[in-house]
This record gives sequence, C-alpha cells and structure tokens, in this order.
Amino acid sequence: MGSVKEKLRALWRDQRSWGVRLPLAILCACACVFTFILFGPCEIFIQNMQEMPFPFLTLLPVLLLTGGGAFAVLLIVLLLLRGKVFNAAVSLLFAGTLAGYLQGNLLNINHGSLDGNAVNWQAFRLPMLGNCLLWLLIFGAVFLLLYLSRKLWTRAVELLSVIVTGAQIVALIALLAGAGFGNVARVGQEKTYVSRDGIYEVARKQNVIVFLLDRLDNQFTDEVLENHPEWKDRLAGFTYYHDFTGSYANTRPSITYFMTGVEHDYSVPWKNYFHRAWTQPVHPLLQDIHNAGYTARVYTDCSYVFGQAQDAEGCVDNIRRNTQTVHRDIMLEQMLTMSAYRYAPEALKPYFQMYSGDLGDIVSVEGEGADNALYTVDDVAFWKGYREHGLTIDQDLDGLFQFYHFEGAHSPYVMDENAEPVLQGTRNGQIVGNMEMIFRYLDELEEKGLFDDATIIITTDHGRPPGQRGDISDVSASRVSTLMIKPSGAARSGPLQISNKQVCQDNLRASIIGYFGLDTAPYGRTIESIGENEEMTRYLWMRGEKGQVANKMYTFQINGDANDFSNWKLINEYEMKHNGL
Repeated sequence: MGSVKEKLRALWRDQRSWGVRLPLAILCACACVFTFILFGPCEIFIQNMQEMPFPFLTLLPVLLLTGGGAFAVLLIVLLLLRGKVFNAAVSLLFAGTLAGYLQGNLLNINHGSLDGNAVNWQAFRLPMLGNCLLWLLIFGAVFLLLYLSRKLWTRAVELLSVIVTGAQIVALIALLAGAGFGNVARVGQEKTYVSRDGIYEVARKQNVIVFLLDRLDNQFTDEVLENHPEWKDRLAGFTYYHDFTGSYANTRPSITYFMTGVEHDYSVPWKNYFHRAWTQPVHPLLQDIHNAGYTARVYTDCSYVFGQAQDAEGCVDNIRRNTQTVHRDIMLEQMLTMSAYRYAPEALKPYFQMYSGDLGDIVSVEGEGADNALYTVDDVAFWKGYREHGLTIDQDLDGLFQFYHFEGAHSPYVMDENAEPVLQGTRNGQIVGNMEMIFRYLDELEEKGLFDDATIIITTDHGRPPGQRGDISDVSASRVSTLMIKPSGAARSGPLQISNKQVCQDNLRASIIGYFGLDTAPYGRTIESIGENEEMTRYLWMRGEKGQVANKMYTFQINGDANDFSNWKLINEYEMKHNGL
C-alpha cells in the first residue's frame, strides 16, 4: 500500500513553481481557445457573410466573452495540477489543439457544403481510419517528446502555441482586410426582412399561387405518383409537363434567375449578383405584377433569393422593416458547432453536421406578431400555422401572386407522409407530406369557391443534385424538373393530364405574366404558345462540387427531350471565380 501511495505522490510531485508553470499553461490554453472559439467561428462568418443573418459585431463580443471564460477555466484547472498530471493535461490540450489546427487547415476532406445534403459517411471509412491514425501520431509524438525530454517538450509546446496563435491572428486580420472591415460590419444590419404577413391569405379573384418544392426532380415525382395512383384524380385540372427544365442546378441563383432573368456567371460575389438582379432585372416579373396593381408575396429564405431584402422592397409586398433580435445563445451554439465540424477528426464530424438553413433560427423580429414574424423555410411551422388559421380572403385584393418555397425533395427530411414532424424522415415521405399540405390548401380554395378561377403551379427550382464521385460523371446526367399547372378556368375534374412540351423556366416566367393579363412579348414564348411536338432549345448551368469538377461551371444545351441525356450537349466549361451554393 505504501508503494502505491508513493507512486501517486510521485505523479503530483513537482519542483517547478507556480510561476514557472504559468507561461506554459497560458500559452497552451490561449492557443486552444483562440483556435476553436475565436478564430474558427470568425473565419466561418467572414467567408460566408452572405449566409449570416446576424451582425459580426454581435457575434464578436459573445465569442470574446465565451473565449475569456473558457480560457479562465482552462488556466485555473491547469494551475491546480502539478507534476506529471500537469504535464499530461498540457500534452492532451496541446496535442488536441495542434491536431485540430492541422485538421482544419490541411487534413479536411471535401464532404460538400452544409446545405442539408446527406453525407454518405460509410464511403469515407478508409479516409476516416487514416485520419484517426494521424491524430494518434500527433498525440503520440507530443507524449514521446515529453518522455524523452521535458525541457525540449516545454520549449516545443510554448513555441508551437505561439506560432499557432500568431498565424491565426495574422490570418484573421488578412480576412477582415480582404473582405473589407466596413462590409463585415454591415452584415446583418439591414432593417428589412421577409415577413410572414399574408401567408394564409388569398385574393377574392385572380390568384396565381406557386408551390415550389425544392429539388423536385421529375424522377422523384414519377416515383411518388407510381406509389400514389390516387393522386391522378386529386390533381384533377392539372397538366404535368414532363419535359420541363430549370436554369441552375442549385436554389441560389435558380429562383432569383426565374424571377429576374439575370444570369450569374460566378464572376462576382453573391451580394453583387443579387443587388444587380433585383435592381436591374432583365425580366422584372414581380415589378410588373406589382406595378399593374396586383399584390406579390414571396415566402422564402432571404439569403437564397434576395440577398438583401431591401433590394426587392418595392415589388415584394411581404417585405417589412423592423428591428431584429439576435438570439445569442442559438448563435453561439451554431457557430461553435460549425467550428467543431471544421476542426474535429473525420470520425467525429457526423456529430457536428448541421444545415446552413438553421441559421435563420438565430434572428427574430422585435415585437413581432404572427403576421409580421420573420419567414424562413420551415414546412413544419408553415403547416402548424395553416392548421391553426386556415385560409382567409382579402376582399381588397384584385389579384395575387403567392409564392411558397417548401423543402420538397431537399434534405434534411423533417416531415413524414402525414405532414407531421420527424427527426429522421425520407425523401419520398417529405414529398408526400408537402403534397398533402397542398391538397388541403386546394380543398379549401374549392370550399371557398376560388379554385376554378385560380391558377395553381406546383414546381421546383432544380432537379437532382450533382453526384459525389468528383469527376465529370457528377454532372453528366439529365435532370428534369417538375412542373404541374392548373390554369384559371379549369375545374377540378378529370384525371391529371400529361404533356411532353419542351419547356423551361423562361417559358414559365412568361406564362405567369400572361396569367395576369399583362404583355408577354418582352418575356418571350409562354408554355401555352409552344406546340406539343415542337422542338425547342434550352440551357442549363450545372455546378460541380468536389474533386476534378469542384468550382467548375458546366453549360449544357438541350435539343429535344431533356429526359434523354443524349440530347444534352456540353457547350461551355469554366472555373468559377466566386463559388458557393
């Protein structure tokens, strides 16, 4: 027993004074805190400013306060330790910091953006194993150095801690200077936002209602229709255009292009593109509808469609001005989660994966009521509100363009077939849930005598996402979007009709203008003007995500049936200067 006690005392015995251990503890704790709590979230914010709905000047004090608290706790714990226990604790902290720093800067594998796509983690088993071995080697090297020479270990830990911290301080200053201090400071300061105002209201006549189900490729739709043959009767009055192509292969800029006609070649940052699209539109769809005396409402995530809501303030009637409230606890949790996702070893990354759309939960509107609440794409919240309120008719509206953006076939799948929330849903389950919501909406339109007069569009922004092999096969497949239209005057009778017209988003834009009785000539051909067997030429821009096709844009020309990829011709390929979803 005495021998055991003596060994335990030996672990604690230390000839170094408190003052000698202090610099080592300070430098090691500082490197850890600065890397994971300060630099990580700040770098993520600056590099993704367009996504951030809250100000950097709100985030920074929270990070400094959290980092200061974490630094104090680490320092106190380390200084309460002595001897070999102190050495082991410093080694663990330093090795973890060094391994995380190397992971975030050199070792990370491209899993794609945090856009809700499910990551096939099983496909990364071997890289994960190799990554774990590298982490073990780093930890082993630190402890081996301690075993061989405590003096050399002390100098190495102090020096590398200074280097890691100093390098990131320089990098942070460079990031701020490159982005522009003023630009970073202005992020999240806008007073305009997309509100929920009028979300369950329709006009007394001339309603054009668009239900956009994200990523609803017609292959997904065909599969669901096959499993639900009764839908052909529930979609009575609709025509399913089975050869409808989008524009871009991502939500951003697909919806913006659809509403403005402004192309994005990724040669300028997103904020520049959005500002130009909404202030200098080629086809001012919403402006023309608004200027004709009709109401136009768009319910979508602002950062994916408008950039800054103020640019569309004159044509989108549910944009409001108010003071926004930042929920600092949610902001801190999500920013630290993203930092952990970056710095964690590959084997732990699945536990920190999140959806960038969750950032919308950070901000709300001060004094908001249900009508003026900030809108973010949240199918569960939409359906809950609908069941509580139902549809109402605004007798003062002579016409309405109502645009709803739902999750559709886009992960994460948070809704089941009954439109009820789930933690781990399926793609088809969520599609069916969205359609059940739409069917109930259509039922109520019919109950209120508004169905026959209304034009109802069920569509999507783009089809299937690019593959994940990292070569040209990622983009070399036909992607045909879903489009169903119930025109004004069509009653809810007869089964779903199928059309093979070769149409695209440009034609849909022109048709919508026509549904309001406005001049379609500046917009080009409408869907209705195109013959059933007429040969059309269409274009689609497809962005690669990883490997050999990462950061590359591919332009396809489609001649003939888009469902047949032999009719797709690659006519251009270029490196994107400013990437992003």
